[in-house]
Amino acid sequence: MQAQIITYQLKDISQEEFLKQMVEPDAPILAEVKGLISKVWLADKEKNTFGGFYLWENKTAMENFMHSDLVKAVVSRPFVMNVNSVDYEVNQNASLITRGLK
Repeated sequence: MQAQIITYQLKDISQEEFLKQMVEPDAPILAEVKGLISKVWLADKEKNTFGGFYLWENKTAMENFMHSDLVKAVVSRPFVMNVNSVDYEVNQNASLITRGLK
């Protein structure tokens, strides 16, 4: 299992437009991505930093997603900048104990 944090900043777009142009249309598509267990949407409006915490079945699923047309479309949007991705292997045994996994 693989965990991933993707962050980005926004420019020249209101929060309302960001929700309409990115969050609302992308969420249902992301829900169907093969190998994605879950995505938690992140927002720090004060620091203009947004993104997601992704939990993947495995590293291959994450890498396939990162090379997908969906990711290419998201990062090419003119209001998305400074995209960063960091991933980690999940310690499943410890995560089960602390209720990080079911």
